[in-house]
Amino acid sequence: MTEEVGVVRRVVWREILPWLIIFRAFRLSVSLPVLSLATVGWLLTPVGSQIAAAVFLGNSEAPTTEWATPLNDFVADSETLQAIPVVSTMASTSNPIVHVYQHFTDPFVQFFDRSNTVRESAYHLFRGLWSIAIWSLFAGAITRIATVQLGREERVDLRSAIVYATRQYGWSFVAPFFPLFGVLFASLPLIVLGFIMRSDVGMIVAGVAWPFALIGGLVMTILLLGLLAGWPLMWPTISSEEHGDAFEAFSRSFSYVFQRPLQYIFYLLLATLIGGLGWVLVSHVSEAVIELTFYGTSWGATNERIDLVPFGEYTGSLGTGVGLIRLFDGFVRIVAMAFNFSYFFCVLTAIYLVLRRDVDKSDFDEVFVEDDKVTYSLPPLESATVSGSDSPDTSTVSADE
Repeated sequence: MTEEVGVVRRVVWREILPWLIIFRAFRLSVSLPVLSLATVGWLLTPVGSQIAAAVFLGNSEAPTTEWATPLNDFVADSETLQAIPVVSTMASTSNPIVHVYQHFTDPFVQFFDRSNTVRESAYHLFRGLWSIAIWSLFAGAITRIATVQLGREERVDLRSAIVYATRQYGWSFVAPFFPLFGVLFASLPLIVLGFIMRSDVGMIVAGVAWPFALIGGLVMTILLLGLLAGWPLMWPTISSEEHGDAFEAFSRSFSYVFQRPLQYIFYLLLATLIGGLGWVLVSHVSEAVIELTFYGTSWGATNERIDLVPFGEYTGSLGTGVGLIRLFDGFVRIVAMAFNFSYFFCVLTAIYLVLRRDVDKSDFDEVFVEDDKVTYSLPPLESATVSGSDSPDTSTVSADE
């Protein structure tokens, strides 16, 4: 009797180690559609700070409390540029995960600083809302491309992604603030208790009711912790689910964070490591493009002529030419900086798909696509009605029968 021996013909690593999907986020983040969306979003983001500074602070310069923008290193004065090489400056930029997370959270953290004036609080609130308003569209389009490509291994064209993100824009903007409504609701009894505490007798009432007040504080703490940890998962939720709205983004992000905290931390650490290596590569490649362009042109223009480009102020034709060169060099660095955002949203989309698989047992390919029902539905039934002239006359029978 022959004995059958099983032969392993293929190892499906996607099933054995599903978190390996995180490694695919870097390649997707440097693709042309995703990087283009991130670049436009990054170009529009500082506009909000300038508007807020002009309206609320009475000037066009952001105060020292402005969030760290590595691009500022490139538009600093010429003395700074001479003292600090651009390559080392870009290489010292923080990790994409850390940088983008701080970009979104710092305005609201600084908003709650008790030392702020009313104008400064309005400034921080406006620029935080501006960032969310801008990235609700561009991050929505990026996560839409990422969910379909990482989950279903299908491509989404840029136009379709933007249309989808535009349709879901309202939910994308509201979702990060959804937990704050719960915080506001939980704080209302505490505000009433605070008014009671203004009198000495009210302090006794507050002391008796303090255990219930602590429960309200616990609810607020849980909501804020879930928001701080889970808001990056909200936009992938809206881009992945058929009925993606603010409530589903809130419930899924909180569920995944609190049910799988160790897995979530592991995935974030892995994404941070990959992102750090990716940033080193992207930053050095962008600087190599600029430096090699200078090197090639220096053979014809001489080093002395090329050295005029990075530093100094010029007028006339020379100033126009130098200004254009600086403009295009700056755009290359802007694209490099936009990689931080493209990678952040792509890798958080991958993490969302893995967490959804761990918690809800949903396969990666269970991503809502509008054409699914049309593609896999039965063809419409043809009408059985025919005209009277085409129907056979069954009322008469031939004489032969």
